Amino acid sequence: MVSRTAALPVAPIGDRTEPGGTGSADRLNRFFETACDRTPSAVALECGADRLSYAELDTRANRMAHHLRRLGIGPGRPVALMLPQSVETYVCLLGVCKADAAFVPIDPAAPPDRVSFILRDVRAAAVLTTSALASGADWAGPRRTCPVIEVDTCARELAPLPSSRPPTEDGGPEDPLAYVMYTSGSSGRPKGVEIARSSICNFLRVVSPVYGVRPQDRVYQGMAISFDFSIEEIWPTWAAGATLVAGPAGPARLGAELADFLQERGVTVLYCVPTLLATVPHDLPRIRSLVVGGEACPCALVERWSRPGRRMLNTYGPTEATVTATWQELLPGRPVTIGRPLPTYSVVLLDERRRPVPHGDVGEICLGGPGLARGYVGRPDLTADRFVEHPLAPGAGSGLLYRTGDLGRMTADGEIEYLGRSDAEVKIRGYRVSLEEIDSVLMEDPGVAQAGTALVNANDGDRVLAAYVVRTGDHDASDDDLTARLHKRLRRSLPAYMMPSTLDFLDRLPVMPSGKTDRRRLPPPAGRRLAAAGRRVVPVRGVLETTVRDAWAEVIGTEPGELSAQADFFTDLGGHSLLAARAVSVLRGRPGTGGATLRDMYEHPTVRALAARLRSSAGPPAGPAAKQPRP
Repeated sequence: MVSRTAALPVAPIGDRTEPGGTGSADRLNRFFETACDRTPSAVALECGADRLSYAELDTRANRMAHHLRRLGIGPGRPVALMLPQSVETYVCLLGVCKADAAFVPIDPAAPPDRVSFILRDVRAAAVLTTSALASGADWAGPRRTCPVIEVDTCARELAPLPSSRPPTEDGGPEDPLAYVMYTSGSSGRPKGVEIARSSICNFLRVVSPVYGVRPQDRVYQGMAISFDFSIEEIWPTWAAGATLVAGPAGPARLGAELADFLQERGVTVLYCVPTLLATVPHDLPRIRSLVVGGEACPCALVERWSRPGRRMLNTYGPTEATVTATWQELLPGRPVTIGRPLPTYSVVLLDERRRPVPHGDVGEICLGGPGLARGYVGRPDLTADRFVEHPLAPGAGSGLLYRTGDLGRMTADGEIEYLGRSDAEVKIRGYRVSLEEIDSVLMEDPGVAQAGTALVNANDGDRVLAAYVVRTGDHDASDDDLTARLHKRLRRSLPAYMMPSTLDFLDRLPVMPSGKTDRRRLPPPAGRRLAAAGRRVVPVRGVLETTVRDAWAEVIGTEPGELSAQADFFTDLGGHSLLAARAVSVLRGRPGTGGATLRDMYEHPTVRALAARLRSSAGPPAGPAAKQPRP
């Protein structure tokens, strides 16, 4: 059933050389440049202690664009960006667009194997990174596949280059690539989603009135640029001539420290996933616009954050549909849905035979419109499977739909109710994860005959990835040895957010009639912590270490006696930022540990180190019998 707001036409605005125009002249950088010409002295970016006006950022990005042009990088050529958060990240992002090239963001924390694969798969013309990342990474060694530009050491080369905007290059593809985003893939490798300029520029034209960012707004930018959530943080802000406020590094990205940062920096517009918003302990009165997405938003969060003068939106859209496809204004007392399509987008719910379902029935959410991606890099088979003919289009070949794999139902009000996944893809803390990719990595080990992964409920309502394997009959390694081997293999191949928390050995995996693993029938995890398996348990010493250990065990969901005093919360115990925030909250409610902070957890990630930190920060006890703290 097509939504009532589907397939609304877009009126052309301006000529072919302006951001509102149509055709091959659409470019992301034009949205920024129009705002720059209107208010050149306005602050475009705050990043740490640095503040750049639109004119200053424009100049620096122009020089980077000229540099890329001199290297022969032009329309549609993919340029990888592998940069820690810094001013250079935004300079390079804008500079690649000004060079008419396509940006390919890569997480600097990604395993080297993954980085190497992406560079080869996309056939990157160059990679922009730092000297530290280039010198210390395996991908930049003998397997280097493209030129590496170290942005922190090329200032001398950039300085004499023109500060003016480079002219538009002609002769390239009619609708070149704007960017390629890599997401988790079922083949055991990530898959690259190709987004054309026309698609992202259409998105910016239609979403800007919906989001309503104003020139005086200060917009938080907290998501890594390797995820397309960052696009709706960055580009609507620059299109409006507002200020982009780059988030803090490390533990200050969530919880009380994030709240302090947002308040101190005067942030007025916040985009985030619901799980992150749930960690913020108190209201932020300066926030006038709150946009959540990436996962289901609980009604309780809407009730908590709604207030007069604040607008709260729920957004939905996979990378393949260019950032956001549907939206709903969240209001207290009404159901949370993913709303209606943005103008120019359409939604159709299809059954297993790809026929529209009757109104009110459950179907696969399929998206249409000019926001659809071209397809997947080097994967025509997967592209053909996910991008299918629109059954309601007037003629063959006249329209495509992207099959999201999400299930939905049309409500009586014409909004779409999200009902979960129909396949082996899940969302965890806002990240998109293919369970089959994890399975494939486990299956690479000769000791594994079968593998299955599931997203399961853990303690305190958290959701974690649990892995299950069936051993081969001809390998005699112990369970602990095989677990340690699999943990090493997973860490080498997958980013941290895709690491399973537990591993269980089964005699066989439950299967469906089709022969595929029935993930819904996998048993609850038995408690074998994948990261800690096979490691010696160092006992705690004293009351303070016992208190810290017990709090961690409660949060992680393991027996206190199985938790080593010297196990790293993140690398050994499989903890992540949200679990760390929960651990701090538990510690603050216990005697002697009330001064714990998230930063303490990151800087002192073992029970022994954190207890020592808390002991030293507490100082000597009051009174004449005070003793010096232990070193």
